[in-house]
Amino acid sequence: MYRMKITIVVVDDDEADRYLVRRAVRKLDFEVNFIEFSSGDHFVEGIKEESYRLETFGETPPPILVLLDINMPRMNGFQVLRNLAEQFGDGSNVMVVTMYTSSNHAEDRADAEEYALVKDYLVKPITAETLTGLVERYCVGA
Repeated sequence: MYRMKITIVVVDDDEADRYLVRRAVRKLDFEVNFIEFSSGDHFVEGIKEESYRLETFGETPPPILVLLDINMPRMNGFQVLRNLAEQFGDGSNVMVVTMYTSSNHAEDRADAEEYALVKDYLVKPITAETLTGLVERYCVGA
């Protein structure tokens, strides 16, 4: 059976939360190119550089599923979104961003909805079922 290859990126400064994403990824019934960034600024710098982007993300058919934390030092999730929007516009042919955060504040949700790149808002923790739903909704057949 052919297993579709997808790319999932988690951008989160919290090791425990990245660990939960790794566990959920292992349960997916897809071949996954899984990449972790422990800070928003490292992710932004990496994705801006075309050669790094190709080397890191490969030539996997888009979109890349990005799980993006809001509360991070140096560059928070909204600063990351501003950078991504400047570079990719609505990003629909490149990436799908899901805010992956402990914040359940209506204001944060509303701010996230301002960006066309953001397709979903997920309050931590993540489960394999939730991650499967995101992959099926935004990556399979996209």
